[in-house]
Amino acid sequence: MSTSSEYFSLRRTAGAYARGTTIHSIGGAGRGALLSHVIARPTEFAPPGSVVDSLVLDDDGRVVDSVLAVLDEDRTLLISEHRTEVGEDLRAVALALGIRDVTVDALTGWGVLAVEGPRSWEVVGGLAADDIATLLLNEWQPIEIPGSSVALLARTGTTAEYGYVVVADVSPGVLMDVLRPRLAQVGGAFVGPEALLRARIEVNHPVVPDQFDGVTVLEAGAGWAAGVGREDPYRGAGHAVPPERRLVAVRATRSLERGSAVEAGGVTVGRIHLCAADIDGEGGYALALLDAPFDVPGLELTADGGTIRTVSRPAVQPVSWTETIG
Repeated sequence: MSTSSEYFSLRRTAGAYARGTTIHSIGGAGRGALLSHVIARPTEFAPPGSVVDSLVLDDDGRVVDSVLAVLDEDRTLLISEHRTEVGEDLRAVALALGIRDVTVDALTGWGVLAVEGPRSWEVVGGLAADDIATLLLNEWQPIEIPGSSVALLARTGTTAEYGYVVVADVSPGVLMDVLRPRLAQVGGAFVGPEALLRARIEVNHPVVPDQFDGVTVLEAGAGWAAGVGREDPYRGAGHAVPPERRLVAVRATRSLERGSAVEAGGVTVGRIHLCAADIDGEGGYALALLDAPFDVPGLELTADGGTIRTVSRPAVQPVSWTETIG
């Protein structure tokens, strides 16, 4: 299937993809303090039965990961998007903070799949005992998956369409087998990273690590996902310096190349930072890192020998904003 077809599955029907590289179970009375320090977005008042999507920062405020925390009564499941050394990092932080009553266990063999798109609720609806419309954004509920002893369904997404995440103590292959016929019924498909990246940057969802290569949280426009504004201390806090340049979405009638200079009146004002896949030959779509005052939508600039136009985000009108569940 082409990248364009996969993209349209996300935007018109439903697209599924494996979410995360590792999953850990965090237990013990100290887990709240540990997670509050490591996860940039606040989790202190997030109740059991909820989920939190967040960036993870290092001590210098650089983005190192994106995680989904699934909160339960006696443990939190931490799904990492990009890192394999999460367990070692969490144990080291707990030791440094003097948090002793905490356990960090890798859940090898577990599967995590995301389903997003305006008809994603139809794909996962039969997995839940209750009406799927009763599962609210950032909540989860237990479900039944053949062969599993633990399984849950969370409502959260990354593309501004309806989105869900299925977590179970079975392999990703088993989850794919469960979802494949359900996807087929709505004309959906499994999607690859290029289609997903395009859909994410259209709606300003952080793309880790590519988006943050040499770019701060505020320059990337991702302060909302990095806890900026929190009053309590956490790792990486205090490094949010007001930016003099920002990432802005741009369109062009031809493909763009990463690293190309962006000019205004023959003067370089930035560069192309991250390129997304072209969809149906419509031309280039990218994020450009532009100096102020050029870091705003609605301008015509030049790059790669042609005209580009800065645009606002979301750069699409998600179908899920106008269609209801059920």
